[in-house]
Amino acid sequence: ERQLQEAPKPNVSAELPPALRAQESLNFDPALYDLRGEAAKLLEHAGPLVGFGSFEGASRELEDFTASESVFSSFKYEKHWRQCVREAEDFLVVYERLICEVVCPRLKELVSDEASQTTFFYQFPPTLRLQPGPSEQYRRVHRDAEYGHQDGEVNFWMQLTDPAKTKVTLWVESGPDVGDFKPFELDYGCIGMFHGTMCRHSVPANESPFTRVSMDFRIGIGRCFDDAWTLKGIPHVHGRRRCVL
Repeated sequence: ERQLQEAPKPNVSAELPPALRAQESLNFDPALYDLRGEAAKLLEHAGPLVGFGSFEGASRELEDFTASESVFSSFKYEKHWRQCVREAEDFLVVYERLICEVVCPRLKELVSDEASQTTFFYQFPPTLRLQPGPSEQYRRVHRDAEYGHQDGEVNFWMQLTDPAKTKVTLWVESGPDVGDFKPFELDYGCIGMFHGTMCRHSVPANESPFTRVSMDFRIGIGRCFDDAWTLKGIPHVHGRRRCVL
């Protein structure tokens, strides 16, 4: 965080509105946006190809994917997995429809901006995370500012697997350094929104016998976001596309 404090600041003309710093949830119709089904197809193809897991037996339910711990803990495998997601055209088509038809319209409602149009800079591709179980591996408490994300970004997180099976979810504090961590109690079909740049969050270990799969992404908000800014020394910078509403 010291590196972030000493770096040049993003060039923005507006502060992120309070409504976009608060936690919220958005619902979508899984029948119209079958991200779970597309993720299963992606895993069936990419898991054996890259070597981090496979479906064993007849089941193609995401929770039954047998994944190596390396896909959760190894930067090398995470890099290969990101490339697989980047090449998953059918999955990404559904993702972009979700962004442009569900997420950005809700953000537009929350933006207190007199401008007739707002540009939303959405992450592309999204981050698709696999957390095998049972395992002691977890994601430490952190805020995304540590990884070069701006104050003008909003985080979105969603389950693709059944939390009743994995019993694992994201824990988030309600405000920066408040420390009142609470779990996102979200089923598939619901997206959690929070200001992850400044609000700390973490994921505990998956002690279940099932694999947890989740998707997360960030969206930069109009005049609150500097699309040209990056934090020097960050090894991975997410790609972005635009949705104008």
